[in-house]
Amino acid sequence: MGETLQRCQRLVKSNEAPGSAEIAFIRAVVSDTGARLGYLDAEISRLRDRLEQLTSERTQLSEYHSQYVPILSPLRRLPTEVLAEIFLRTLPSFHERSGDISDTQRSPWTVCQVSRRWRGIALSTPSLWTTVHIDFVHDEHQAHSDVEIQLQRSRTLNLEVHFFGRDEADPAEQLELFDLLSRHSARWETLNIQLSSALVPRLAQLRGRLPSLRRLWLQWDSEQMDAGVNSESRFVPILVPAHQLTTYRLHGPLKMHLHVLKLAPNIVEARIVTAFDEEPWPEPGPQTIELLHLQRLHVSDEGLLDYLRAPHLAEIGVELTMTNEYSTLVHRLGALFLRSTCAPEKLLLKAISSSASTSDILKKCPFITTIALTFFKDGTDAMEAHLTMLSDVSKSPHLREICFGALESMPIDYPLFLRMLKSRRESCLGAASFFAVEGPDPDPVTLAGLEELRDSGLDLRVDSGLEAQREIDAWDNDCLWNQ
Repeated sequence: MGETLQRCQRLVKSNEAPGSAEIAFIRAVVSDTGARLGYLDAEISRLRDRLEQLTSERTQLSEYHSQYVPILSPLRRLPTEVLAEIFLRTLPSFHERSGDISDTQRSPWTVCQVSRRWRGIALSTPSLWTTVHIDFVHDEHQAHSDVEIQLQRSRTLNLEVHFFGRDEADPAEQLELFDLLSRHSARWETLNIQLSSALVPRLAQLRGRLPSLRRLWLQWDSEQMDAGVNSESRFVPILVPAHQLTTYRLHGPLKMHLHVLKLAPNIVEARIVTAFDEEPWPEPGPQTIELLHLQRLHVSDEGLLDYLRAPHLAEIGVELTMTNEYSTLVHRLGALFLRSTCAPEKLLLKAISSSASTSDILKKCPFITTIALTFFKDGTDAMEAHLTMLSDVSKSPHLREICFGALESMPIDYPLFLRMLKSRRESCLGAASFFAVEGPDPDPVTLAGLEELRDSGLDLRVDSGLEAQREIDAWDNDCLWNQ
């Protein structure tokens, strides 16, 4: 038997003819394996049938199961007021809006398409519908019916109106929509408008019809227009309901700013850019302008601070130029704080070169807990000097947040930024950020060190590109429509 088996194994690997003994053995092997294969095939077929049966049953059960699982979702049990608040937080920012306002891919229109309950909540929440965005720049045709629906759904609440006209678009369609909005002008709280030639006469007709207006921004492209508040080449006077304003942002001569501010006691936020001055500034008088509600103030010239008193100031920003006397910045800020008996927590300095001045301000103003510094491409040395200065915790132990911004392409010493943050590990620092609009990004080793600080609990952000630009603009109070 052993010899026969060995002989058969050799036959498997050759073409030799089998003998009679091998033939009998091989026939027995073929018979036995064939029977076993038949059994296995039958078993596989049975199991396949069973698998198909189980798969079909599972599919049916899964469909049945999936019908009932959503019923237990916590989302269904959220109170109506909570869902309404969530819906409000889905509204697109000003930067995200463009073109047709009825775009079904954006809120609030999208939430109306989810379920009957969501639609009911959206329709009963008028604050979802108060931002009207009409953009003829990106889309020459706007849906009149959708604007009308939105105005109806906003009920009696005040409106935030963004209307971007365009001379190349159909003037009749622009006028039709503007007239529709004008019928609700008493509810306009915010007006951000880009004028076309056809819209100018309509705008003039709104005089005395804007009792709720608090924020106004005008812009235009046509060289033939004589309107607006932000011309780069000259100042154009404009009548505004100053007593109604809570947000003020204007480019103009000092005399105009002082005139408006005296008439605007309710201003909460102000970004004041002095330009087009043809006469020397007058000496500040004994009577400063009282801005009792002002909380955020940004100025393009520190000299403007000498004319103001703001007892509730919480944030102060100053843009510096080569003509500024850095030594006077410390004095003027100190005088403003003393005169106003205020203690703002946030200081923003743009294009400052003297780290000694910044250090002096922080030393004399221990109530400042947040500092944001922005630099242009020629400010590399100043940025590094500030990073070095802030590495000495003893000069500003009270800082809870430190922000750096680079507005243009420039070398950035991220390792020095990392060392500065590490030096403050035992201080009260809780948040830090570095925004570089045009990069570069940190090297891998520094990035790993920053991640370690983030993991240890520091609220840390390092961004570049558009997101960095938006953050720096927000510091500078330069994006009023997206606050």
